[in-house]
Amino acid sequence: MPFVNRFFLNENGGATFTGNTLGLSRSEAVGVPGTVDSIGGFVTTNTALTFGAYPAGTTGSYLLNSSSAVLVLPPGATVIYAELIWGGTYINNGVDLSAFINDAVGFTTSMGTFSISPVPATAQEVTLSAGTRAYVRSAEVTSIVAASGAGTYTTSSVVGTIVIPDPTSNHAGWTLAVFYSDPAAPLRNLSLRVGATVIQATSGPVDTVLTGFATPFAGALNGRTQISAQEGDANKNGDRYLFGPTVASLTALSGPNNFVNNFFASQINNDAGLLDTTGTFGTRNQINGAPGSNIVGGRQGWDITNVTISPTLLNSQTSAVFRLTTNGDGYLVDGIGIQIDILEPLVQVEKSANKTATVLGDVVTYTAVIRNTGLVSATAVQFFDTDIDGADFVPGSFRINGVQQPGADPVLGVPIGTILAGMSVTVTFDEVVVSLPMPPILRNQATAAYSFVPTPEAPPISTVVPSNIVDIPEFLPLLAVRKEANLANALVGDTITYTLTITNVGNIQATGLVTDPLPPGTLFVLGTVFVNGVNRPSDNPNLGIDIGVLDLVQTTAITYQLLVTAVPPEGVVRNRFGTAFEVILPDGRTIPGFIPSNEVVIPVSSPLLTPVKSANLPSAVVGDVVQYTVNVTNNNASALTAVSLTDNVPNGSTFVTGSVTVGGIPVPGASPLTGIPIGTLAPGATVLVTFQIVVAFLPDPAVLTDQATVSFTSGSATQSSNSNPVTIPVVAPGLTLVKRAGVAIANVGDVVNYSVSALNTGNIDLSAVIFDPLYALGSFVPNSVRTDGALSPGTSPLTGIPVGPIPPGGTVVVSYDVLITAPSPTQFYINQANATFAYTPPGRPPLSGSTTSNIVEVRNPQFTLLAEKSVSSNSVLIGDTITYTVVVTNIGIADSLNTIVSDTATEGGEFVPGSVRVNGAPVAGSIRSGVNIGTVPAGGSAIVTFDVLIVSDPPPDGIIDDFATVTYTSGGIGQSSISNTVTVIVSQPVVVAVKASLDPFAFVGDNVQYTTTVTNTGNFNALATWFDILPEGTSFVENSVTLNGFPVPGANRFTGTFLGTLLPDIENLITFQLKVEFYPPSGVLVNQGNMVLEFILPDGRAFTERVFTNVVTVPVLAPPTIVKSANVTEALVGSKVVFTVAVSNPGSTPFDRATLHDILPEGLEFVPGSVTVGGSPVPTANPAIGIPAGFIAPKTSVSVKFEATAVREPHNLLAVNTASLTFEYVAPNGQRVPGVVQSNPVTILINEEEE
Repeated sequence: MPFVNRFFLNENGGATFTGNTLGLSRSEAVGVPGTVDSIGGFVTTNTALTFGAYPAGTTGSYLLNSSSAVLVLPPGATVIYAELIWGGTYINNGVDLSAFINDAVGFTTSMGTFSISPVPATAQEVTLSAGTRAYVRSAEVTSIVAASGAGTYTTSSVVGTIVIPDPTSNHAGWTLAVFYSDPAAPLRNLSLRVGATVIQATSGPVDTVLTGFATPFAGALNGRTQISAQEGDANKNGDRYLFGPTVASLTALSGPNNFVNNFFASQINNDAGLLDTTGTFGTRNQINGAPGSNIVGGRQGWDITNVTISPTLLNSQTSAVFRLTTNGDGYLVDGIGIQIDILEPLVQVEKSANKTATVLGDVVTYTAVIRNTGLVSATAVQFFDTDIDGADFVPGSFRINGVQQPGADPVLGVPIGTILAGMSVTVTFDEVVVSLPMPPILRNQATAAYSFVPTPEAPPISTVVPSNIVDIPEFLPLLAVRKEANLANALVGDTITYTLTITNVGNIQATGLVTDPLPPGTLFVLGTVFVNGVNRPSDNPNLGIDIGVLDLVQTTAITYQLLVTAVPPEGVVRNRFGTAFEVILPDGRTIPGFIPSNEVVIPVSSPLLTPVKSANLPSAVVGDVVQYTVNVTNNNASALTAVSLTDNVPNGSTFVTGSVTVGGIPVPGASPLTGIPIGTLAPGATVLVTFQIVVAFLPDPAVLTDQATVSFTSGSATQSSNSNPVTIPVVAPGLTLVKRAGVAIANVGDVVNYSVSALNTGNIDLSAVIFDPLYALGSFVPNSVRTDGALSPGTSPLTGIPVGPIPPGGTVVVSYDVLITAPSPTQFYINQANATFAYTPPGRPPLSGSTTSNIVEVRNPQFTLLAEKSVSSNSVLIGDTITYTVVVTNIGIADSLNTIVSDTATEGGEFVPGSVRVNGAPVAGSIRSGVNIGTVPAGGSAIVTFDVLIVSDPPPDGIIDDFATVTYTSGGIGQSSISNTVTVIVSQPVVVAVKASLDPFAFVGDNVQYTTTVTNTGNFNALATWFDILPEGTSFVENSVTLNGFPVPGANRFTGTFLGTLLPDIENLITFQLKVEFYPPSGVLVNQGNMVLEFILPDGRAFTERVFTNVVTVPVLAPPTIVKSANVTEALVGSKVVFTVAVSNPGSTPFDRATLHDILPEGLEFVPGSVTVGGSPVPTANPAIGIPAGFIAPKTSVSVKFEATAVREPHNLLAVNTASLTFEYVAPNGQRVPGVVQSNPVTILINEEEE
């Protein structure tokens, strides 16, 4: 994914990374350390644990892993930001830990152990290879590290894999990135980026653009980069980290323990770039080199380092590019830190807020003062503000120097203009608090992009500066309340004890008052109130119980009793309590709240009848049949009639039809779901009712909880009684065996290590015995069995390997060696394990089961004909044609007859008809159905070639795996041979750019905000440079470009903006603004962006492509013109004047509800009935009230006429008259925008008639 900007600040201080791996390198056997560049055992700080043959302080469970590292800070330094980054493999060779990668990890400091949950902003999963995936998670831990300071830190329970075999990808680890303030340090631009960027030779390099700093105009330059990476290997090289001012001037970085051509080599380095030996297993390090080598059980799979970038910097530099690339070893970068020494910037941004504490619903006003502290003007200043997690911008609230800026959005950028030297501009805006972020802080920071000319002869410089960070704690006043009772059912006269628990689950102290109204049919028992075990004899829940102050996570428990005095009207005691509480914020505000509890419902039974329920099983297994028995007893002195039993049967079960008996007599049609008729029950009589259920599936929770209800009539009253509830735990045993072989190919004399992972997929502990009958072509190697890595002498898979007990969700791995003693006639050694297991449900004798593993095939190539396949190019584009070559060699002593070479179609490739050649000569036929090449003599060979076209629908992962098959007859026996598999990678960036305008229309003078979403849907990286054509009538708003939310100062869309690398399946967002300078001739802004893509395939071929966005049109709304005229310029009193108003729509947008208004001046009087619109009379219209002109289409006009009579001379003899038009623009999206325009004035000279 693109790196996410997590921290950005100019500060006297620096950066430091520390951390550690969580695994040691493996061998090919489970639990045995080795030199394979993949971990086979987890590290733990608990030295009482040992995994297999690994040293003490190791474990086979990621849940128990942990490792420590030492954080070193300069004396007097103060932590200003800290981020914990962790990750590893989570899917690998059949192991899938997807369900756990979002779990919290442990983080231990001198202040204690904390549970750290990942934040969504940086969460990412990536593919390392086919079937292998890794993840990155991180979280801000500033407050914890600031309080803990320098010292030892430990991270634990990080998901990772240690499966064997694997494509040498197993790993897990963590990094703590810390930024600090230090008065003794230079002013530096500090930044942190977190992501999950996989670097592989098959996907191309990754370039990232850095902005937001400005190096000194002259003098020495200094900068360093910190980096955290996964899956770097000491024994493989080709991995590089480059840095420079532009993509054309990159320098390969190196350090004391980082080689230029093996930068990532499973090395944990300190701030000087030297090996850090202070952490867990700090002396067990792989041997670095280019390439280096691995030690047995060395720290593996995690890199942390800190190297200089000073030689790559230039004076007056404001941007840089770093490149991650490889032509060999693949790796994943999860954190990049940058520190560059800078001068005091020309522009400074000081940010503040009007609140020091917030709760949901608060509106916070932020103020940013942008000061030009230099000697030259800052031009094209653009203000940006980050999107605040937990708050939303209030539209219309943005102000510049107190003046409202309608439509402005600080996240997208607001133009400020020029700030003269020594001057400042103040902006304010509001944010409403809508949710609780984690951690519960509203973190906000602004940036200002600007340009300036440092000296008259110097070129302009564009840069961006950050403001200070404003943190406002957000408080969540919240209580969790729960009510419970000691009885599930009650009789009249019973005493019910209620327990009320109130827990402060918010993040601020609270005080509370609990009230619990008395339900019908009950009476409060005085003196029974206890609060946290202390009796309060005078308290009454009906009146309120004061619980005082509740600290964070503190729980208060209240108990009291009610006496059941009668059967309530509904037959149940229904009860809940409420808690009124309040909190006092640090700013002094008091926030009230109220929260109700859950409702507790207790059925109250009549004492006249007692049902007692029981079951025949103390626990059940899915599939069991359970029989319930209900003893129904009449306690009354007279008979009870219409007695009927109902039972809804518990979740997870179904009623067994025909299983009902009443008094031992079957009642075939009866069902407890609809009611089992019992009839009349004599005084003192008891009847037994039975029925059965079958456990259909595992309920959640895993218990069958059931209760019967018996209704009856006593006299004229219908009543009911409830049985006791019966709870039966349900177990579902499950054991999954996954078998693996340590090698894919074996020959006679080889030793193959097999492993079997036994996973308990059920909900009950299992003990198992794992068997492997092996095969006649191999023999078990005695004393080679290991259980979870520990040797198990004397055990054998032939007689059974006992394991367990295995808890639910737990896994035990057994491994053993098999010596290959004979070749396989099928050319495969086929093997499958099986297991028997036992478990003991609660209250029952042990039960058993069995299962089998998957089938494992180890290839034993014993061909008379060898088929060796190759390809003309392993890296291709869609549309390429590649040539496959199959060399068939007869290594036997007899000729092969009727030799047929075939190749099955593979997704992504299409056979080219007529392309088959045998020993260079064209041969008719298709390789798909098979080409007969005749006889291949003993010791001879034949070469078959054919072409395949790479089609437009490659496999999802871009990998085409292909092999050939040769069938033949030798010695009168039909045989076959399979070639090696050849892999071809379809390397194709497919970039889609979707452009949109956030403004559906614009007026002259407006800024139009454009966004472009760019996605690479292919499988190969591409460098991108963005261009945009300026629509007529607009100008580009300088410094308005952002890339993924971060300003790109100085970027110009029309000369090209370098975006860096577009990674596959990653969405990038580009925004910028245009200003409408004048009305375009077409009335519409027509805009389309394009991108130049550059990429180099692994085979060295370079490509350049241009991709266009969709066309975006934004109408510019032009107001109508109204021209007023009169038929005379002079008029005598008593004469008429005809006014004409020509209303024209010059634009491309229609107007509606156009109404002409005209208030006649002194001396003129409207002539009723004289109005015409477009030549048609409108008898009732009056210009003083408004003359409706209606709908005016684009590029049309309408003429409005009316008459007036000169009734007297005005005071100055001149009657000056103007008209106005109110209307609505009808935008293309249907939105209506009101408008008003004025006409030109018309003057009429009015005279009295001469006498």
